[in-house]
Amino acid sequence: MRKAPLTLALLASASLALSACSGAAPPGVSASADASADPTEAVATGSVASEAAVSAPQSLPDALDNADGLQTVAEALKVTGIANSFQGPASYTLLAPEDDAFVALGSTEKTLFAAGDHAALTALLKDHLLPGHITPKDLGAAIDASPGGTVTISTLGGDLLTFTKANGTAAAPAAITVTAPDGSQATLDGDPVSGGSSIAIPITGMLGKVVAAS
Repeated sequence: MRKAPLTLALLASASLALSACSGAAPPGVSASADASADPTEAVATGSVASEAAVSAPQSLPDALDNADGLQTVAEALKVTGIANSFQGPASYTLLAPEDDAFVALGSTEKTLFAAGDHAALTALLKDHLLPGHITPKDLGAAIDASPGGTVTISTLGGDLLTFTKANGTAAAPAAITVTAPDGSQATLDGDPVSGGSSIAIPITGMLGKVVAAS
């Protein structure tokens, strides 16, 4: 495979422009928790309710376990403990680097997973996590409605990601590109994966500077 919902308010270009400039998630994003919520905090405080997890639908990490081409990011969610946070009520959108994006890191990939505290890997994942449930269709509509043709959204790591769309045709819809502050880019690639109240959108590359402790 190479492979968040917004309400109708998203299509109001004036309000969209304001949200794009603010760096927050576009208006209407469906989120059941504060947009500044950090999924790692639930792990640290033990606030994820185990009873709720038993009766909850399949979580996003569980869904990723069966997603072709996304096995590495699925494992990363587990080893960092972030996977547990998807059992809670909050909604998140994971821009999920495909397996090839991790392979491209070379020896850095092994270092990220081998580190005892997984701090660098956790930071990397947070740079790919957005608050709320946002689909590629939502992003496309937001970009189209934005006067500048761009939408910016803050990650849980504090970075501002910029989403743009190239010209497309009926036969070949325009691809959506996401750019990190350091200039790294990736393209939304293929069908999203849903689990619980969250969603993962496969992307072709790694966003942000990857720093792994030696």
